[in-house]
Amino acid sequence: MQSHDLYAGALTLVLRHDLTGCARSAHQAVDLLERLAASPTVDGDTRALCEEMCKRLLDHVGPTA
Repeated sequence: MQSHDLYAGALTLVLRHDLTGCARSAHQAVDLLERLAASPTVDGDTRALCEEMCKRLLDHVGPTA
């Protein structure tokens, strides 16, 4: 998956979670955001934003069962 696809997918899932409260969407967003944060092509600011959003999502819905 190319990085622009990861960004689009992560944004879609974050929005779906925010609008519906869907925990599955939050966990899937965390997966994509972690992949983005680990990418060597992502700048430090974006990496920090991805990591912070992962923390917030997991704080809200908890870890996967």
